[in-house]
This record gives sequence, C-alpha cells and structure tokens, in this order.
Amino acid sequence: MIRRLASVAAAAMLAACAGTPLAPAIPDAPDAAVPSSPNDTCGASMYKGLIGQSINGPGLPGPSNLVRHIVPGSKVTADYMARRMNIEADIGGTIRKINCG
Repeated sequence: MIRRLASVAAAAMLAACAGTPLAPAIPDAPDAAVPSSPNDTCGASMYKGLIGQSINGPGLPGPSNLVRHIVPGSKVTADYMARRMNIEADIGGTIRKINCG
C-alpha cells in the first residue's frame, strides 16, 4: 500500500514537471547576453560602471529569468546559472556588486 502510494506521488510530481519549458528571457540591454570575456558569461562587465548608482536608475536591465535584482531581505535561490546576472544593492538601493551566477 505504501509503495503504491509512493509510486502515485512520484508519478504526479513527474507529470507536473513535464509541462512545456519556459523560454529564458533576454535582458533588456541589446548586447547584455554577449559576454565580453571568457569569465564574464552574463555580460556583467558592461554594467560595472553603474556600481554606486541606484538599482532603479536608467541603464540597468530589468529583472527577468537572466537578471536578478537583489536587495537586503530578498529571497534568492542558491543555484548557479552562468548566464544569469546578479545586481546586488544595499538597503538604500545603491548598487554594490554586479556579477554572474
């Protein structure tokens, strides 16, 4: 009985995951998906000049599947995605770090 219940639960979970995959969103900046060096897999170096600016200011790609805006208290996953850009700001909304992951 327990094995059958476990089998049904496993099948239900697999069926839920079998939906159509979502296409990844592309950052708002036209060339943001093109890395500028082999280690810059998400194009973060193009935005390094915005460190010290407001996270809500112009010139930054908006949040998407490949861009995370992270402020204190944000809940973020610990998974690593080389093409995803992380834009981290302090409590006042000032950008402190931009990196890939």
